[in-house]
Amino acid sequence: MKWILSLAAVGGFIGFIVYLNTLPASSEAPRQAAPAEQAPAGTRAPQETARQKEQNFRFYDMLPESEVVPPTVEEYTPGPAKQAFDYIVQSGSFRSKEDAERQRAQIAFQGLRAQVQQITQDNGGIWYRVNVGPFTSRSQMNSAVDKLVSINIQPLVRKVPKES
Repeated sequence: MKWILSLAAVGGFIGFIVYLNTLPASSEAPRQAAPAEQAPAGTRAPQETARQKEQNFRFYDMLPESEVVPPTVEEYTPGPAKQAFDYIVQSGSFRSKEDAERQRAQIAFQGLRAQVQQITQDNGGIWYRVNVGPFTSRSQMNSAVDKLVSINIQPLVRKVPKES
């Protein structure tokens, strides 16, 4: 069965090549006239004007009609932005305090300060969150996230209101 398919594919390829060779040559190739065959200047001018009349470009008419006027907007001026929030990076949430402390120590080896926060849920369950931060800028927060990802911790970034 494989031989039949292989022979059919080779036969089809050879037939395609033969078909391509039987196609007439493209007549779009530019023809260069020999110096003796060039027409006198008087007969060339009507040909060129006829060719220019054929090339009637519509986009000259369409462009003024499709002009788009952008709306006026305020210019952006960068400056020290006063954020109403800080960034906190939550690196984990654990049921046991020992697991949370273990992760806090692992984060401390990366040069980051982490705190363990005890959270009591409505149903009485206690969870221990490991938070890194707060960070006042996005670049500081991104640096901390990069360090956490390098030790296989997938952090959660949260925005918290600034303490006044």
